[in-house]
Amino acid sequence: MRELSDIAVDLAAGRFRALHWEGEGPSAVFLHGLTGLADVWQPTIDALPRGAGLWAFDQRGHGQSPAPASGYAIADFVKDLMAFVRTLDLERPHLAGHSMGGRAALVAAARHPEAFRSVTVVDIGPERWTKNWQDTIAAIDRMPADFSEEEAIAFFTRNRPTPPERQRAYLAQLRGTGNGRLTWRGSPGAWKHTVMSHRSRDFWREWDRIRIPALLVRGGDSNELRPQVAAEMRRRNPSVQYNEIAGIGHNIPLLAPDRLADILTRFWTDVP
Repeated sequence: MRELSDIAVDLAAGRFRALHWEGEGPSAVFLHGLTGLADVWQPTIDALPRGAGLWAFDQRGHGQSPAPASGYAIADFVKDLMAFVRTLDLERPHLAGHSMGGRAALVAAARHPEAFRSVTVVDIGPERWTKNWQDTIAAIDRMPADFSEEEAIAFFTRNRPTPPERQRAYLAQLRGTGNGRLTWRGSPGAWKHTVMSHRSRDFWREWDRIRIPALLVRGGDSNELRPQVAAEMRRRNPSVQYNEIAGIGHNIPLLAPDRLADILTRFWTDVP
């Protein structure tokens, strides 16, 4: 297993919490999805071959990073990412983002192509989708405010058999309350602001402008990246490589980390 450091990185928006997996060679930065945090990438990173230094950080409103009262547009997330890369003096890292993080990654790759060696967008499209953000906000409002550990595991896994490493990634999204219960890290209010802002506009222009080596990964059973949207993405920017993981839903980094790691390894190997 790679040597892992849990560190704080001071950016303009405040002190962000980050994870660093030691390594040499071209680095990579991973962006998590809505309600997640850096730890959700651990199973995927465990499956990657040793070599490169890898980074992930809790994005604004998530985990142990700042949750300002406002500032949840895509531009704010991209600004944090660019400050993170500059502060750590990362030289053209690979960039990979899942869901919310995938949208930030595709916009960053389009607007700052000089900063990244490649970009991988995992199971998210660039389209505006009102029903999506409305349903997501309703789902956040229905989430329990606190849990026992057993209740939390049941909530995340729907009582299905789940590998221990995935359970650990789920539980990392929670913190103790001091009375034996667990509650959410990050801010549900910030999550609602984020999904409404990101899904209330489209980013097709940015998608069309991506010219660095790029990969789109879709879960074959995903209801987040719809087949017709994936097909339109491929039509509008045919230079982007495409890989679909059959039988897997939206949460690819936790549902299929080995397969995602294999896809990333093959893609990165071919990037100049």
